[in-house]
Order: sequence, then structure tokens, then C-alpha cells
Amino acid sequence: MAKGLAFTFHGGATAFIDRLAVVIDDLDDADIHLLDQITQWSWTNDCVIPTGGIQLSVAEVEQRLTKYNRLGLLDFGQRV
Repeated sequence: MAKGLAFTFHGGATAFIDRLAVVIDDLDDADIHLLDQITQWSWTNDCVIPTGGIQLSVAEVEQRLTKYNRLGLLDFGQRV
């Protein structure tokens, strides 16, 4: 059974914060809310988005995670 999807902050936590300031206008409220959840999981869940932890459709999750990756905010590894 999968625990979830591993992620890292692109370039580390400091680079993530710096990059977020550059791309903030490209994010909507739902993007920001999800990023807040993800940063909490970086502390509480060892940088793993837990299976079932995001209350959006699969297509919506994929779209937002792809957007974060494209904007250079997060890198996604493999399912763990």
C-alpha cells in the first residue's frame, strides 16, 4: 500500500521561499492553500503528501502539482 507522494522543495527551503515571491501572482487561492498544506507535511509527514490527503479531484491535484513543478517550486519524486 502506498503511503503517498514524496516531494522536495526545488533548490531547498530557502530557494522555495525566494521563488515563491517571484511566482506568487501566478497562484490562485486554491494553489496557496494547497502549498500551505504541503509545507505543513514537510514538517509533520517527512515531505510526503499522504494518500487521500488532498481533497481535490485527481485531475485537479495533477494540474496543481504540475503547475508547482513548472513554476520551479516543488520537485516530485516517486510514490512511497
